[in-house]
Amino acid sequence: MLKKILTSLLILLLLTIIVLGYLFLQKQREYKGIDPFSAIPVNSEMIVSFESLEQLITKLENNTGAWKELSKFDKIADINKNLQFVDSLISHFDSQGTLSLDRSFTMASHLQGKNEIEYLYLLPITDYLEEKKIKNAIINWVSLDRSVSERKYHDITLYSIPPANPKEKGLHFTFSKGLFIASRSMLLVENSVLQLSTENSICNSKGFEQIRRTIGKNVDANIFLNLKTFPKQVSLSLDKDYSKFIRNYTNFANWTELDLSFRNKIILLNGFTYSDPQQANLMNLFLQQEPVKMEMEAIIPSSTSILAILGIDDASLHQGKYRRYLDQLGQLSEYQKNINEVKNKTGVDYEEAIYSIIYKEVGLAFTEGLTNKRFTIIRTKSASIAKEKMLEMIQGNAKKEQRSLSYYMRTYRLDKETSFDIYKLPEEQLPEKLFGTFFAGASSAYFTFIDNYLIMGPDISSLSEFIQESVLGKTLNTNQTYMENKEFLSNKANFYLYASTPRANGFISTFLDAELQKEIQDHKQSVNKFQAIGLQLSSNRNLIYNNLFIEYDPILELAPQTEWESRLDTCFGHKPYLVENHYTKENEILVQDINNQLHLLNPSGRILWKKTLESQIIGKVHQIDLFKNGKLQYLFTTKNMLHLIDRNGENVGNYPIKLKSEAVQGVSIFDYDNNKNYRFFIPCQDKIIYAYTKDGRTLTGWNPNKAENEITCELQHFRVKNKDYIVYADRYRAYILNRRGEERIKLKDQFSKSVKNPFYLENATGNTADRLVSTDVNGTIYYCYFDGSVEKKTFTQLSDSHFFVAADVDSDDKNEYLFADYNFLKIFDASGTLILDKKFDSGISFRPNVYSFSRRNIEIGICLEDENKILLIDKEGTIHEGFPLKGNTEFSIGFSKNGDKSFHLYVGDNRNFLLNYSVQ
Repeated sequence: MLKKILTSLLILLLLTIIVLGYLFLQKQREYKGIDPFSAIPVNSEMIVSFESLEQLITKLENNTGAWKELSKFDKIADINKNLQFVDSLISHFDSQGTLSLDRSFTMASHLQGKNEIEYLYLLPITDYLEEKKIKNAIINWVSLDRSVSERKYHDITLYSIPPANPKEKGLHFTFSKGLFIASRSMLLVENSVLQLSTENSICNSKGFEQIRRTIGKNVDANIFLNLKTFPKQVSLSLDKDYSKFIRNYTNFANWTELDLSFRNKIILLNGFTYSDPQQANLMNLFLQQEPVKMEMEAIIPSSTSILAILGIDDASLHQGKYRRYLDQLGQLSEYQKNINEVKNKTGVDYEEAIYSIIYKEVGLAFTEGLTNKRFTIIRTKSASIAKEKMLEMIQGNAKKEQRSLSYYMRTYRLDKETSFDIYKLPEEQLPEKLFGTFFAGASSAYFTFIDNYLIMGPDISSLSEFIQESVLGKTLNTNQTYMENKEFLSNKANFYLYASTPRANGFISTFLDAELQKEIQDHKQSVNKFQAIGLQLSSNRNLIYNNLFIEYDPILELAPQTEWESRLDTCFGHKPYLVENHYTKENEILVQDINNQLHLLNPSGRILWKKTLESQIIGKVHQIDLFKNGKLQYLFTTKNMLHLIDRNGENVGNYPIKLKSEAVQGVSIFDYDNNKNYRFFIPCQDKIIYAYTKDGRTLTGWNPNKAENEITCELQHFRVKNKDYIVYADRYRAYILNRRGEERIKLKDQFSKSVKNPFYLENATGNTADRLVSTDVNGTIYYCYFDGSVEKKTFTQLSDSHFFVAADVDSDDKNEYLFADYNFLKIFDASGTLILDKKFDSGISFRPNVYSFSRRNIEIGICLEDENKILLIDKEGTIHEGFPLKGNTEFSIGFSKNGDKSFHLYVGDNRNFLLNYSVQ
């Protein structure tokens, strides 16, 4: 009997184990392959999917850059708070780390009520035991200070955790079909449960599965936007004037997917958009259009804050599609009415006129974020044909008003040689009437042409500024930051949007609600760290490819505020030289780039001419009056030639003169009697100093001995007590000659003069005689008297590449001594007392220049080439107001002609621009 009972119990136990095992395995099988998207309600506006919740939380916790800045804004802070809540929740009940978070995580946003966004969170569960563990752990953890309530909903148990703070919301969660479902909204949890029980998944939405198949792997997130409903969420952040329009705007496209990637200083989002060609969707305008190469940026000013470009490969196709789109919306009759009104005013069908001249691009540019500076730019097939068609509109209106064409025309002169005609149109809202509300506020009151581009703007002044920047080459395609950002974009697109955030945020804020405007103002520094945004849309078969970047840079750097900037082809070979225009008496600028091209620029910054030389200029450029008629020429030497060029860039007489040996120093000009009978002296590689008359012939009577070593400095001329002294040095000694090249003074103590510094003349005082002063290779000061005696003093130890200047910087009629070496500047008085000891963040690149603005206002110019930075400082080391400025060359200063205290500073920078600063 006992045996039968034990056998029966054993069989029952085995059956129980089999049943439980089956149920356990059944639970495990049910949890495999659950698609979280099947639990997302079909009316969701945004879905964000992450491959790994663990990696997401780790990234956000460790992020000290872009995400940290974004989290200062309330809406982003809410997302961050919810993610941190999930993380803290799990860490509390799973302190042993047995629950792996290295699994996908999906969240979806929903608009509830009129102005509240809630989020649904979905996490796959591996098996029934894990579900039970999570549920019990949450209940046990929360029950320490709160009670977890539960109720049934369609045979599913829903759990609710009350908030710790009455002002906050609680958390609701459940488990269904292998998914952990949670939200702060019970309605979203219920909708998700219902969604799992239906066959009508969001994946069945038209176009959704098509774009889902395109998602990228190994990215930080996949973002899906329902473009029929997502505008409602966007509208919550907008000013009431724009909120209603965006809220009801459901005609953009259907679905968009974006792959999110955080890179060094760049946030990238790219993916595809589906737009149903049978619906009234704006994005359908791009379908069947080939992406076009964007070239408009070559004439758009670099001060542009926002630029939008339509890439239209087939203008007729675009015109037809736009009319169909308007017809589907019931707006075609209003569009046609606007066309007819302009036609009645001008006698011209401007729709046909404009579409007939469009070539590839139509753009809208905002400069400096000012609402009254919007420009419409149309790239035309032919500027002359386009001008004829635009003038037809003016002439038709002029005829009706009985006015001449000249009434509608003004001329803007960039300078005496360059002018642009600007015309007044009889219709101010052509862009909006023709291309839609995106061009709202873009005035067509005036227009002009730059190359093959038609530019329409609000007034003559604005168009004049546009012309000036464009002609001087200060355009977006020469903006280094802009071009670096474009590396993340294609060179072809059907739509392109670029915004410089620091310039544009003032304008963008006008579209936002008061709360968000205040947030932006409160966190202005954070906003400006997102320095640029770029978006491209390109047709790709039956989809639209999206490419978006956001540049993040924690170091805010303002662009230089210049009067003008003019771009050269390459960087500079030397400092900009100020030369006088002998006709206007104004300063012009002569500069050579590293490709040996010599440029002359007028006072407006326009390049008058370029002349290619055979090599770089050595030494200085001098201006002389060769013919004694008040007309000036430029004299300089290159490695093999002595050049004399007139103001038009033409060679003078028999110049250039072929040198007998390669020049090692620049040409020196001596005019002994101030009668313009110039002599030119050039030290050459063969250690001989060659001298020429002003007409380029060898100077007779000049017979110096050959130098003992290679000559290391230009010749200098001094007149002391009616005697002429010609001074130079080689590596080991100094030479002091007379006009014939004979040694006039032989120094009693020779020295190795520093190669980067000249001699300075110090006139006799009560205690000392006239003398020349310079330094040796160690920075020791040598005083060379005209009786041959030599005196020396050591104030500080220096390298052999130091700079030395002797100048009166404190207006006491005595020289102070400036030493620059590596990254420090020291100033001593003649007795050796240290006046200034100033260090900089990087090395001083050129010999400091001393500028006398008045007898008592003397300042020192410093260039820090590695930092692209220039400074003006006084003898106490105080930096001039407004400095440092951008620049990486020696600079030249030209004073105003009108007698005010401002001056112009000309310098090259690391973007190949010549900059003109107006400094007070």
